[in-house]
Amino acid sequence: MAKLVKLKGNTYYIETAASIGIIVNDEGRAIIVDTGIDDDSGRKTLRLIKEEGFIPAAIINTHFHADHCGGNSFIIKRESIPVYASGLEKAAIENPILEPYYLFSANPLTVMKNKFLMAKESKVDYVVQEGKLEIEGVELNIIPLPGHSPEMIGVATPDDVLFVGDAFFSDRILEKYALAYCTDIGKALDTLKYLKTLKYDYFVPAHGVVLEDPNPTIDRNIEQTYEIKDKIEAFCNSPKSREEIVAYISGLYNIKLNISQYYLTSSTISAYLSYMTDQGMLGAKVTENNIKWTKVIKEI
Repeated sequence: MAKLVKLKGNTYYIETAASIGIIVNDEGRAIIVDTGIDDDSGRKTLRLIKEEGFIPAAIINTHFHADHCGGNSFIIKRESIPVYASGLEKAAIENPILEPYYLFSANPLTVMKNKFLMAKESKVDYVVQEGKLEIEGVELNIIPLPGHSPEMIGVATPDDVLFVGDAFFSDRILEKYALAYCTDIGKALDTLKYLKTLKYDYFVPAHGVVLEDPNPTIDRNIEQTYEIKDKIEAFCNSPKSREEIVAYISGLYNIKLNISQYYLTSSTISAYLSYMTDQGMLGAKVTENNIKWTKVIKEI
């Protein structure tokens, strides 16, 4: 059952499938960081905020994935509050068909037009940039954390709490799902390494426990990324198509696939292939009317 937990000072979070941040000013006006997956998430968020005597005042979305902005629509209809997000994320929050559209590379299959890939659309009122952002008299710090999605952001509060969205995942999530969704492997690795340099009292991932020292968990995310990279590189000792690589990695890590999960997995594998090709680890070539990747053998 979702509950509101005080972290420090005026910073709280709601324990749920995708954690929701709550930052209040001295008058009890609440800034909501992400809103969950659907109307029910939005309804529970408002109930918990109001039970504490707080007043909903604004929403910040770390990124556009449905489990982070799916409650926007319900909250906005009830409270008429502004929404903040980065530029590219704004486009997809306002046009949720974009997520299944780019996953499928065309008008998506009807089965992909579900709440897990398509939040209800909601208007974003303000585009945020890196650096200081004042909302309701609270000075926040917006930190770019790209990789998992193109322009994901973290939100740091005056209480030294950093909400990191999906920049890293808990050991339990990595063990359960193995292949963490990602759109840009290089940027995701840079983000993970950057997070290790930051000093906050608490780091709050959307999927995982609140951490005072996130470095062991971040290291595990880095290790998992390199492990999958190595598995792909070894598998491509002879030419392999993306579909063959998806099937291999899914089998290797026992990833349970339905149609939506297949295209999420395929998208993440594409991110690895792009990164590894750019880094000179793999070469891509059209062979027998198919693009195949092969490990590059470097001369000594």
